[in-house]
Amino acid sequence: MVYVVDLDDTLVATTEFNNDAYNYALEKHNLKTIKTKSRITRNKIKVDKIQEIVKDKQNYFSQKWLKYRLVINYELLEIIKQNGKENCYLWTSADRNRANIIIKELDLEKYFASIIFDEKKDFNKSINKLKDITKNDAFLIFEDNEKFFKKSMPCQSVKNNNFKIKKYYIEANDFIT
Repeated sequence: MVYVVDLDDTLVATTEFNNDAYNYALEKHNLKTIKTKSRITRNKIKVDKIQEIVKDKQNYFSQKWLKYRLVINYELLEIIKQNGKENCYLWTSADRNRANIIIKELDLEKYFASIIFDEKKDFNKSINKLKDITKNDAFLIFEDNEKFFKKSMPCQSVKNNNFKIKKYYIEANDFIT
């Protein structure tokens, strides 16, 4: 069994900073900001200048004070440390550039055997990808996106002040068709 950990809002709280960055970019282009507690994504912004907005958002997000704005889930990081780098994988659907900036700035690569970029749109494909990369059939997955795991029941909720995540035990052969 290996440990698979999502990045955004599971290992690192990023929604508030992400939303600030999007609103900065919207304001810069004289567009209306978005007030929400849920995560702003490029799909939620319906403007012609979306590529410019995203570029400005990413530039804002990657400023030198990035590491001071992000909150790390230290309880989860401790679980990762206890189970060893060779047994832990970081799994994310985040924009590759933004994710790499977070990973580098917070020095997270030292805790994981591999960083797995996955769209996380098709559950079976994602589980198959995890199986192929980790060379394992069983996973303990830590994730904040319950909707993606509608086919499986979490074995435990893991909550603290900044994170509401679930832990899922997945056997790949139960899902791969």
